[in-house]
Amino acid sequence: MVKGNILLCGYSFNFVIGTASIAKVSETAKSLGAIGFVLAVENVSPGTKFDPVPTGMPGILITDVSKSMELIDYYNISTSRDWTGRVKSFKAVGAIGDGLEPILHKSAPMVALFSARGPNIKDYSFRDADLLKPDILAPGSLIWASWSPNGTDEANYIGEHFAMISGTSMAAPHIAGIAALVKQKHPRWSPAAIKSALMTTSNTLDRAARPILAQQYSGSETMTFVKATPFDYGSGHVNPELLWILALFSMQVRFFFMNNLCYVWQT
Repeated sequence: MVKGNILLCGYSFNFVIGTASIAKVSETAKSLGAIGFVLAVENVSPGTKFDPVPTGMPGILITDVSKSMELIDYYNISTSRDWTGRVKSFKAVGAIGDGLEPILHKSAPMVALFSARGPNIKDYSFRDADLLKPDILAPGSLIWASWSPNGTDEANYIGEHFAMISGTSMAAPHIAGIAALVKQKHPRWSPAAIKSALMTTSNTLDRAARPILAQQYSGSETMTFVKATPFDYGSGHVNPELLWILALFSMQVRFFFMNNLCYVWQT
């Protein structure tokens, strides 16, 4: 019954803990002769990340629970069963289109739903701290980067050389790389000076010059977008171009200050 059809599967908790994977679904669907597959998410916890996964056949993951339920209802209505529950025939109709077309609204950057918010009311020793966190915002959602094919911490990317990952582990290298470039240009700058330069040149506006938005769940677990605050992005989104201009400007200010200081001491 599967051969030549689109296979419909449920996205369960097993996918979250790694005992099941989209890659395995793709392999199974292909071995059964299906022409494509649909994974319908029937239940999701706030903050769950759904990263793109390379597959060997057409497939889609429906992350909107309401849309998933509509599809499942359509499937059940269109499927006839005997008194034992065994499927007798399928009448549901589906088709494989040309894929999704990206639409750019100049809305980047945006604070991702999974991005940690502040403040930190405790320090690393669990003492009262009330620190304003995070310090800064950096690209960390759906970052395309090299991947070890021997890695086993993500079932969907086993054997792959590249992966598209989201999280702090993607944002941190951006900041580290920018800081390294600044240190290379100004080897005498201290870590505190580099951090200050990163934070004071960050941006709180998106590409359309509008306030940065943040993703969050509403009471009905529907994704909404609200105006971000310093508890979402810290000082703002890192701006390497402005940082570089500041680095050059600060050198000029330092030389001017030192020359002026010497002049004052001479009087």
